[in-house]
Amino acid sequence: MRYWIIYLVIAFFLGVVLAIFEWPFWIAVVFLMAISFIFIGEMLYTIYISQNSKRVAKFIKSKQKEPIYRYVYMQGHGSKEDQIEAIDAILHKYKQPHIQHYYRCLQFILKERYELALEEANQINKEPLMTYSNALVFAQMGKETEALAYSFSKVWMQESILASVARTKHDRISFERHAQAAIDSSRGVQRLSLIYAFNN
Repeated sequence: MRYWIIYLVIAFFLGVVLAIFEWPFWIAVVFLMAISFIFIGEMLYTIYISQNSKRVAKFIKSKQKEPIYRYVYMQGHGSKEDQIEAIDAILHKYKQPHIQHYYRCLQFILKERYELALEEANQINKEPLMTYSNALVFAQMGKETEALAYSFSKVWMQESILASVARTKHDRISFERHAQAAIDSSRGVQRLSLIYAFNN
């Protein structure tokens, strides 16, 4: 909303300037397109690249009408029930099979119904999400051998599973080491989600 207000204010003043100086209309079009690219670029940077957790947290807080961002916010500021409710909203809005199965898997993990979570994980059919989800469920079940049988191209996924295994084993030192490694190797909203998950 803030960006749209700024955009409209800029467009208004640009229109005034064009009228006063009688500049051609194409100048306004090019200028507004450039402003649009800046706004979109800033948003994409925050979502996918930024390692500034305060910046990403501020973005997430302002975007809670979007169910996925609402879920991430609830990871850090809500109860387990709030997270489950946020996932219900995701399932209602997004009907793509891999999204449905992935978030049902997370929901069953929150409910500690691990066999059902594993069933959902095996139906995701999108890598590396399916492999990661399977490993995560096994880690939550305390099945270390099964959880560590998978390999990942993304460092944060591997470290996240190692952290989950360590947490299940109540190995605080190993958990903190791997949790921090997962956070350090991730970016944007994913990084914030890991921070919230590991601090709960």
